[in-house]
Amino acid sequence: MYTQKTKMRVVICTSLYRVEGDMYLVTGSRLTDVVNVKTKDFFPITDAKILSPIEDKVLYTLDFVAVNREEIIMIFPLEQTAENPAD
Repeated sequence: MYTQKTKMRVVICTSLYRVEGDMYLVTGSRLTDVVNVKTKDFFPITDAKILSPIEDKVLYTLDFVAVNREEIIMIFPLEQTAENPAD
């Protein structure tokens, strides 16, 4: 059975890297719904860029990477990084 999913561009920060890529969420769910599922040890990310968090330099460009949930310090949707954030 196919479950319809929605692609969301996300930024994931770990202690060593920043990952920018596409995460797939069940249509109608929120990013927090996916992150709070404790049965997943890794999050699949496609069309990914791995960056150095200090130099903002692209270290790798990958079709796929799996990010370990325990390494995540912060995760957020990329479209919410507007130049003029909400007050």
